[in-house]
Amino acid sequence: MNEKWIWLPDWASNLGVWEDDLADVASAASHDYVPYGQMADFLEHPMDLPDFKKASTVVAWGLGALSLMCSAAGPQKGQKWILLSPYADFCDEIGHWTVPNLHFMAHQLSTTTEPALKAFMELFEEDFGDWQDDWFRDAKKYKADSLAKGLMYLASHRVTSIVPNSSDIQVLYGRLDKTVEPKLTLKLKEFLPQAEFRERPKAGHWPPMLLL
Repeated sequence: MNEKWIWLPDWASNLGVWEDDLADVASAASHDYVPYGQMADFLEHPMDLPDFKKASTVVAWGLGALSLMCSAAGPQKGQKWILLSPYADFCDEIGHWTVPNLHFMAHQLSTTTEPALKAFMELFEEDFGDWQDDWFRDAKKYKADSLAKGLMYLASHRVTSIVPNSSDIQVLYGRLDKTVEPKLTLKLKEFLPQAEFRERPKAGHWPPMLLL
């Protein structure tokens, strides 16, 4: 029986837009790309996502990774997690964002969704690179209240305790990532004491660069 991989996205994203590239990581497996709009309804309990418990590998990017780690359950028996550009606290003082910033952006999205998304895209234009148009095209599909829900989650949640079974977790991060700088990811070593941390020297924030 083929392995099953489930992919949890970052904010306003869907890893399925890069399916042609990402599926090559495990070409014999079946792949389920969870769209952001669905994941936003399961942020507090990502393990309740359909087919999550059947997955042999869970790949989680950014917000998706934070949701997994804050659930405190850790990988179930026989399951592996691959965390892409994760962080313990999105609003860490060494990062770009603060809680008031996220609250303001969540409010702005409710009235001027597309301009707010463009502002976000422009802020990290160096990281978005050739993939920014794919991201923006997909981000516009999500409802304003769903987008705001993700921002409020980022503002109110952080990893505060050791994640169980961290030996079954691999962390991938890009040395050139400007969105989630490596020093943010490396703070997770306190909470993932047995995880494997792997730096991609030529990669930024984008999953195809981190995985391939």
